[in-house]
Amino acid sequence: MTGRNQCLLQADPVAGAAWENTDKEITMAELETTKLLKAESFRALGSKVAYSFNDIEKRCEDYILKVRDQTRQMILDAQQEAEQLKQTAYQEARQQGLDSAQQELEALVQARAEELASQMVQEKLGTVYPAMQQAVEGLHQERVNWRQVWDASAVEICLGIAEKLIRHEINAKPESVRPMMSEALKLASGAQQIRFRLNPIDVEHLGQNTKNFISNLTGCQDCEIIEDETISPGGCFIETQHGTIDATLETQLERISEELIIHNQE
Repeated sequence: MTGRNQCLLQADPVAGAAWENTDKEITMAELETTKLLKAESFRALGSKVAYSFNDIEKRCEDYILKVRDQTRQMILDAQQEAEQLKQTAYQEARQQGLDSAQQELEALVQARAEELASQMVQEKLGTVYPAMQQAVEGLHQERVNWRQVWDASAVEICLGIAEKLIRHEINAKPESVRPMMSEALKLASGAQQIRFRLNPIDVEHLGQNTKNFISNLTGCQDCEIIEDETISPGGCFIETQHGTIDATLETQLERISEELIIHNQE
């Protein structure tokens, strides 16, 4: 192997091998040419057949050129194949790098998105939760207010119905006022002086025995009966030296209403 072939083989193994084969072929051709020349020399001495050295040289040169062209083409093909392999390897490495970078970027984006979403949720909760709590408290207060209004309305309706029933009962049975007034007169028991105010209709229903009715319940002999049209039938208003007793129908219904409302609130 020549020095040129050794350098070429070290730089490019494929090209070096091709040049080495070319040199071997050229050397063999030269040996063959030398043998032919020697043979021709001897034959020229003993034979009349003539060989043309120029023709042989031309054929050798053509062969060498052909081999060189083939070798050059082999080198070019090897270089193209090496470049193609290089580009393929580069593209694969580049694609792998891009894929890896894309995966890392997607992971970073996902992590950042989750972080921002969590932060936004916390911020929203920080403002929404107090608002929701305030809304719940407002609804609770509205419920309490509505319950109070409903209770008051229900009590008012019930008392209105009760008042109508009582008045109907008094009109149908005038003597039914006695038990109602008896409860009020018992509260004035022991009074020395009594002023008994009631509706003229009730005075008529009680008749001449009204003072006896009062004295029997209170033990008071000094009692004055006063007809008062401002007092509804069935009710009365008692005045004593100790104070007054409001037993009018409206006042009694109002007390019942207050007791019912307080009971419902509890």
